[in-house]
Amino acid sequence: MRIAYGRVSTREQADEGALERQRMLLEATQADLVLLDVGSGTNTARPGYQKLLQLIAAGEVQQVLVTEQDRLNRNLQSDLELWSLCDANRVAITDLHGREIEFRSPDGQLLATVVSALNQHRSKAYALKTQRGIEVARSQGLPARSSIPFGVRKVRNAEGRLVGLELDPVTAPLARQRVRWFLEENISITALYERIKAEQPEYLMNTRQLPRWLVSPLLTGRNAWGRDRKGNFEHIDTERSFEALISDAEHEALKIRVAGLQMHKAIRGRTVRMFSGLVRCKECNRATSYKLNGKATWYLRCATPGCSYRSRMIRLDRVFGVAQYALAMHAKAILPILQRPAVDPPEVATLQREIETLQPITGTGALIEAKRAEINRLRAVDTSTPGWLLVGALRSQGFWLMDDDRLNLVLSQIIESITVDLGGCVADAKVISVRCRTSPAEAPLPPDQDQILIPVTLRDLALTVTQTERMQAALAALL
Repeated sequence: MRIAYGRVSTREQADEGALERQRMLLEATQADLVLLDVGSGTNTARPGYQKLLQLIAAGEVQQVLVTEQDRLNRNLQSDLELWSLCDANRVAITDLHGREIEFRSPDGQLLATVVSALNQHRSKAYALKTQRGIEVARSQGLPARSSIPFGVRKVRNAEGRLVGLELDPVTAPLARQRVRWFLEENISITALYERIKAEQPEYLMNTRQLPRWLVSPLLTGRNAWGRDRKGNFEHIDTERSFEALISDAEHEALKIRVAGLQMHKAIRGRTVRMFSGLVRCKECNRATSYKLNGKATWYLRCATPGCSYRSRMIRLDRVFGVAQYALAMHAKAILPILQRPAVDPPEVATLQREIETLQPITGTGALIEAKRAEINRLRAVDTSTPGWLLVGALRSQGFWLMDDDRLNLVLSQIIESITVDLGGCVADAKVISVRCRTSPAEAPLPPDQDQILIPVTLRDLALTVTQTERMQAALAALL
């Protein structure tokens, strides 16, 4: 079997067509199978790459085709392991220029090792350069993004240096319209894509780009730098650097809706269990899967190929107990925030200053009225619903007794992720983080995960009576 393998490092590169170009080149070789990955070459936990290794080890491969050597790995140790596996199974690795990576003779192995070491060095040097550039940009309050979201454009000085971002006068109104469609008409990502295709075909995004665009913090006028392994920004400016396309309340609503839709997509067509897609392995950050041992004991297991914790497990009842405690304590922590008197969003003060400036000027009556209408709209937005949803759900007697699909839907709106440490045996496995979607994000963990006690005070019982209506309204909005 001849297998062609391609890879790009980031989802942005894939969306820009780099992976598609590789696929076309590799398919032109008429290989029996084309495997493609999106992931760093420094990490071998890539589905396509792991399948390639399995096929080679099974003796089913005679030749591996790549566009360049660094598409396989940018890690010397990983390359050495791959060459050893290929040598044992008599597999040749060839690029599309017809050059074979020769690792059987001493001279060939030396040359291949030097090229691999250079690829690794280049990857690390580029990562360091990028990190330094981000740090310099952050210190100067400047953006540091090669790509920016639809509706925003770059601002450059006379020397051509990027000095800021601003709303694009052409695409910003179209972007606002997309947000209104998604929020006000309550449509899915696919329906939004079809709407854009019909009404804004010249600015089309695919269904993978749309969710990331909707939740981008840059739409709120804040610069953002760096991304973690899940693609989330690691640093977001607390202050606005340019005019916002959407309000903070709209941004929060977008994040909640996108998370809910992604959960529905993940569970469509299969049986949904509690915590599906929420519990993640500390080592690889991938979602765990269910495993039944014996007749009644359920476990959550890491099933990621290449992860050092693969096949290690944690008892489901332990995760369940920790989640109950963490969410109950988190609800108590955010109660003072929810019970504070409502305050105007920061945009209201800006609009009020603009109105004061316009009032002495004749002919601005219509503009002033429009700004006053916007102030009324901002004041009418209720940003406390996610918090009351959390408190209300946990105070509901039947919350944890709901069917797993409904329970998972509510949990996906409350919890961002539960991280578990699967090191050692099952008895040593523990929950190390419960991250919620309401600030403060990190929920408290029980001091002893073997003996979990959730304190209930008279104040908690009084809250159930006094705030029942708001809690039920928050639950009804979701279910």
